[in-house]
Amino acid sequence: MPDPREERLRELAERGELSGLPGEGRPLPLDGDLAGDRWAAFRVMQQNKILPPWAAARREIDARQDALTKRVAAHVAWLDARAAQLRTLPAERILDATRSTRLVDQRVRREVELAVEALNRRIGPYNAQVPSERLQLLPLRAEALFAAAAERRYGDHRGE
Repeated sequence: MPDPREERLRELAERGELSGLPGEGRPLPLDGDLAGDRWAAFRVMQQNKILPPWAAARREIDARQDALTKRVAAHVAWLDARAAQLRTLPAERILDATRSTRLVDQRVRREVELAVEALNRRIGPYNAQVPSERLQLLPLRAEALFAAAAERRYGDHRGE
């Protein structure tokens, strides 16, 4: 029994409805190591701007991780500015200001930890969906985000 899709394409071609389309007469571009039906499926998805579920999940994970990284970097910058401010305070205000700074720092770190946990709950299902092991993501750690932000901010000169 003939494939109904191929039959439909043949009918469209016979009526001339496939003539004059963009790229007519040019070879189809090859994308990486994809071939056959797999290449065709990815090509159709690409042409129609359709993402497989795992690719959409990756975009969401990346966006959330970027937002979290920016939040941590802003907090590290705030801590740095706050430390400079604390050095200028009169002695009688330093204790309360330091306590207040520590409370804000603890609250932000807890919020980041919760956000990392939520992101890691998304990474697990993503890793189960991806078609290749090399696309899998490692779980995040809040302390690693803070360490990376501090490294970017201070480089090798922290504490000098």
